[in-house]
Amino acid sequence: MKKLSDNGQFKKAIDLYEDQVKKDKNQNTSLAVNQALKSCIDLDDIKRGKYIHENLSSTRKKNPFIQANLIRLYMKCGDYEKSKQIFIDSNNKTTNMLNNILKGLADNSRHEEALNLFKEIDIKTDEYTFKFGQLILDRMPKEFHKNIVVITAALQMFIKCGDISKAEELFNAIENKNLFTFSTMMNGFILNKQEQRAIDLFFQIKKPSKAILRIFFNACAQLQTENALTVGKNVFDQLAIDSNESKDVLNMALNIFIKCGDLKSAECLFNRIDRTIICYGSMMKLYNIKDQPEKTLELFQRMKQETLIPDEICYVLLIDALSKIGDLSLGQSFLCGMPKHFLSNSWIQVALIDIWGKVGSPDKSKEIFDMIEHPDRVAFGAMINAYGLNGMGLEAIESFNRIPSNMLDNVIYICALNACSHSALIGQAWEIFEKIPLNQRTEQIYTTMVDTISRVSLFDQALELIDEYEQSHNPSIPMYMSILSSARNAKNVSLSEKVFHCIESNFPNNESYLTSARILLANAYSLSGNKLTSSNVRVKVNQSSEKKVAGCSWTVVNGKRFRAHEKSNPYSSQIFKESTRLIDRLIKHGYKPDESWITRELNDCETVESVLCGHSERLAIVFNLLQRPIPTRIQIVQNLRICGDC
Repeated sequence: MKKLSDNGQFKKAIDLYEDQVKKDKNQNTSLAVNQALKSCIDLDDIKRGKYIHENLSSTRKKNPFIQANLIRLYMKCGDYEKSKQIFIDSNNKTTNMLNNILKGLADNSRHEEALNLFKEIDIKTDEYTFKFGQLILDRMPKEFHKNIVVITAALQMFIKCGDISKAEELFNAIENKNLFTFSTMMNGFILNKQEQRAIDLFFQIKKPSKAILRIFFNACAQLQTENALTVGKNVFDQLAIDSNESKDVLNMALNIFIKCGDLKSAECLFNRIDRTIICYGSMMKLYNIKDQPEKTLELFQRMKQETLIPDEICYVLLIDALSKIGDLSLGQSFLCGMPKHFLSNSWIQVALIDIWGKVGSPDKSKEIFDMIEHPDRVAFGAMINAYGLNGMGLEAIESFNRIPSNMLDNVIYICALNACSHSALIGQAWEIFEKIPLNQRTEQIYTTMVDTISRVSLFDQALELIDEYEQSHNPSIPMYMSILSSARNAKNVSLSEKVFHCIESNFPNNESYLTSARILLANAYSLSGNKLTSSNVRVKVNQSSEKKVAGCSWTVVNGKRFRAHEKSNPYSSQIFKESTRLIDRLIKHGYKPDESWITRELNDCETVESVLCGHSERLAIVFNLLQRPIPTRIQIVQNLRICGDC
């Protein structure tokens, strides 16, 4: 049939098709039907084309390729309604179908109908769609150009085709723009990632409607800049809002504050509006971003008090907050009430694998992982990471070896190497690293490998790996920071000095990393007993505008998170008193305070014991021991490495 059609013998192609249908109705393939319909179209034999259509099975009638040719057939005979009905009824609308309708409408001078089609249908367009759209506009009678409805439809057409410059040209030519025209152009700018232009256009409108306000607030939220936040707040403050009529406007304003990270404004507005699950989810996400997981937990409880039923997204955000806090008992208390059917949600499965790993319960991570029939790379990565965090390197490698090769990616490799690092499995780490193709060895992979071998003081190998990386890449500061941290722990002053000078020469303007590097160098001097040089380095740290991250520890007692840091909590006097008592008892049993972990000069009123007693991890442990009854499990989460003496 195709050969006959290619040679212009359309009638013979149709005859061949009909002969085959008479022999066995079930043997006509979709390819044969398409060839027959194309021949009918080329031959202008509409009657036989309709006959073929009427005798097709219901399955064949749903084939998108056959539907595209049927649209062409009916367009050719001027039956637009039939073409449109086939198009609308199709469950698999294609760009080709849309283009066939547009071409038919253009050929039949039905310009307004073509433009209206763009308003009704949301389908991916291509260069042919734009070509037919431009053809329609060019052929359209001039009087139509003054019809605001028709010309706005043309505006939508160019926006959907992605030609924002042509759309803007058309918009500027419209003399009497109405609110719908403005909203169409503003939406066009947003769709084409030009949110600032949508905001600028908003201020040309004298009396914006609520619909336009929604578009404006959406543009501000999408832009997420300080200026967009300021402009959005100014417009919102000027509105006289009836809360009963403008819930959507209030929600859009809340969206700006959340997307732009304005926590104070978001909290204020959140407490004024009729809160929905979506509003709660957005605020929970913002608290997590702002590292305030306790507020996320409070919101979750408040949501339930307001008789709102948390959805899967809210539970994912809740698990993320619990993961940040990192306490097993708290996680269990919040998640015990989660609906069982949520466990089939892939995002919740991965989040649960992650949190149980972070709170020291990898067996629970494994239970969730085993529920997944076909784990993807995200689930594998989460499970490997859970094992790695809990020093179960061999189990992590076993999981890694189960992953199909087509799933292996940057994240999976890093999780596996990290697991080896935490379990000191150097040989296995090298085996994994050497199997990674050279073109897939990213900066993060090299950094993880450098960290792995540096942790066991294989510094020569680590430096060789850095040299290998720098043969084809610029120096990487995370690699140098990793080896410097391990050199500090190993009290290797000469290597610490060497690495610090590399950081200083390669990254002279990166004050944040330089400050961290100076602290590590000062610690290396201090651990080796050179307190004077350590003090001199710390003078430079204090002169820097960058603030040093203070060591803090957290622990959960009676369902509440406690922050242990020096004397900044109401229980400090009890804690320091009990800590001193315990140290005295420990000394009697042979404990000797390790002065090398004090990285600064002592003040006149300080002793080695008093300084070490002030470390946050020790305060957190003592706070647990003050409870009655004493907890059966003490869990501490810390933001920095734990002190060796503690």
